[in-house]
Amino acid sequence: MRRTVRTLEDTFTSICQDSYPLEWDENHISFQLMRQLRQIFSNRVINFNGWSKIVDWCSFKNRGKQETNYGDIALIVNVQFSSGETLKGIVNIEAKRDFNSGNFESMDLPQLDRILINSPYSHLLLYTHKGQELQQKFPDESTWRSNIWISPINTAKQLLTQTGSDNWKVLRTSFPFTMFLTSRIFWGLDLDFRDNIINDIESGLNNIINPSFLGIVNVYYENQRPVEIALSDLWEQI
Repeated sequence: MRRTVRTLEDTFTSICQDSYPLEWDENHISFQLMRQLRQIFSNRVINFNGWSKIVDWCSFKNRGKQETNYGDIALIVNVQFSSGETLKGIVNIEAKRDFNSGNFESMDLPQLDRILINSPYSHLLLYTHKGQELQQKFPDESTWRSNIWISPINTAKQLLTQTGSDNWKVLRTSFPFTMFLTSRIFWGLDLDFRDNIINDIESGLNNIINPSFLGIVNVYYENQRPVEIALSDLWEQI
């Protein structure tokens, strides 16, 4: 697991540093991120103390015309347990990049309101061109350095209503995207389990959320098989 965490952080650093400044926009960074996550988690075995699980990740790009954007990235996650239970849910993520000012100037409270109405469990993904070293949340007294951070949108929005133009302060309610994946998503936490939103994405209707990128994430044991998902032709593999 520690090697996987280090690989993720090194990859996130490279993506952000290579993109800044000429290609420093959310769509480019998100494309690079989704492509790299597919490469890292291509049937990757993650070892723990005496046991292991497999993480397999496929990434897709929306080839349709997106008139309304309710999130940049969606993840359909299937987590299988050794006793046979399966958690299938979705993660909706809105991505924002920082500017030279240090603020996330494209962050718009009305847009976050619209996202929350359609997907109340959404998250805000924050790309920083300079690595940020932030204090971990209690009871961990250590700090963590990363270029990509994440926060629940409902939490971020509550803070943003008070910060005014200093919206870089949203980082105080964020935690590393690496931690979000390895200690939350891969265990079935923070998922939206509504059937209608999952069907909306798989079918390509995108009436509820309309992401630019889609990840299919399977987490399972060696004696199990990944859950197969049939997607519409709207999704092009990357």
